[in-house]
Amino acid sequence: MWIRAVRELYRGGINVEFLMEQEDYLRYIIESTNYLAELTVEPEGFHPHRFVLFEALDKRKGPLQKPYFYFDEKDSSVENILENLNKGIAYMMESTE
Repeated sequence: MWIRAVRELYRGGINVEFLMEQEDYLRYIIESTNYLAELTVEPEGFHPHRFVLFEALDKRKGPLQKPYFYFDEKDSSVENILENLNKGIAYMMESTE
């Protein structure tokens, strides 16, 4: 599973809190030094994403950085989703240096 691989790869750089892990609903909080992110994977419904939503917000009190967000769409492939989730994690890690 992607989130477990990320947790291992960035051990010490990010903390992953598993809020909900059910067969059809996953929700995680991902925290780095300067960012707090939420990853939600859920069935299609009345929300702007198809299945996946990732949002990262700046926790610093100084000048705010632009948030990073990604949501999949009807034609998003698994590869495209994983690529964008990896970009979100990289964004969180680059901003901590």
